Amino acid sequence: MSISRRDLIKLGGVAAAGMVVAGAPTRMASAEKQKAAAPISLSGNENPYGPSAEVRQALHDAVDTANRYGYSRQKELVRQIAAKEGVTPEHIVLGAGSTEVINASILAFAGSDGQVITVDQGYSAIPSFTTGISAELILVPIGDDLRYDLDALHDRTTKDTGLVYVCNPNNPTGTVVDSGKLRDFCLSLPKETIVLADEAYLEFTDHFDRDSMVDLVKQDHNVVVTRTFSKIHGLAGMRIGYSIASPELSRQITAHKMCKFMGPLASVAASISLDQTGFHNFCRGIAKQGRQLVFDLCDELGLEYADGTANFIFLNPKMSNEEFKRRMLTRGIESARPFPPRLGWSRITMGTTEEMQAFAAVLPEVIAS
Repeated sequence: MSISRRDLIKLGGVAAAGMVVAGAPTRMASAEKQKAAAPISLSGNENPYGPSAEVRQALHDAVDTANRYGYSRQKELVRQIAAKEGVTPEHIVLGAGSTEVINASILAFAGSDGQVITVDQGYSAIPSFTTGISAELILVPIGDDLRYDLDALHDRTTKDTGLVYVCNPNNPTGTVVDSGKLRDFCLSLPKETIVLADEAYLEFTDHFDRDSMVDLVKQDHNVVVTRTFSKIHGLAGMRIGYSIASPELSRQITAHKMCKFMGPLASVAASISLDQTGFHNFCRGIAKQGRQLVFDLCDELGLEYADGTANFIFLNPKMSNEEFKRRMLTRGIESARPFPPRLGWSRITMGTTEEMQAFAAVLPEVIAS
């Protein structure tokens, strides 16, 4: 099967337009050099273009402060985030990635004798951490459309449920829950129950502001929203994220954090990246074009896939994930780990334009071999 030249040209056009905004030529040249020595990584949901040129320069300028704790910089970052989200600094809790504030929320609102509810095809850190502290974990089957079944989650929730976790878009399926239905769901639960809306990938969607649950936080409902600088900001290795919740819930989350302090370089990078709208638009556009290319390929190859909107795609290659990984790796592409219970499905992160072209070129061969 031949890959559509029109799709590839269109994909390349978006990349070329974005390079001016994002300062991507340096990143692209570096990626080209790495190809000969290492497989193309489409496994970790990282942003292959980030951080932006402005953030890289800021990190270079700030490297001499790495020997200091930088408390004032961290406080300033909290004020910046609060202003951007339209809340007070008391609503914001920084963490070593959003995973830390998620884990702290589970500790705060479920504890070792509490209950956490989520779906069975979701972010694997939730079951791992919940069972690790001996809390009760209830996994509700994901819907046939690979979206959260909010009715099923509601049916399993009682006054004893400490926290309901909803990742939107969901990892690893990439699917989005309708924001209106999610708001109704949050408001329908017992007052004792906290809903944690993990919005790590929401900035890759077209309606980020409309679909965020931050408005419920502003109305003082029992909702925690988490965000990360690891994805669209391109700062996965810096380990910085945050939660948005009422001041009372934020105090409880803070009390259960392990990392009380973010490094000064991470704070500098996050601070500069907050306002990099052009770079974020570029990354969103590349991810969207890459998704469509893979969707079209899957349609041609007769492969099932989740209709996601994040920077990755969940697809069924008609073989075990391990076999798919092996075949892709022999062709120079690294795909993601297995995601139970669907061990026959695979998750593909959207890479650079050239990386997605390489993936598109080998996928038919992998499926046919």
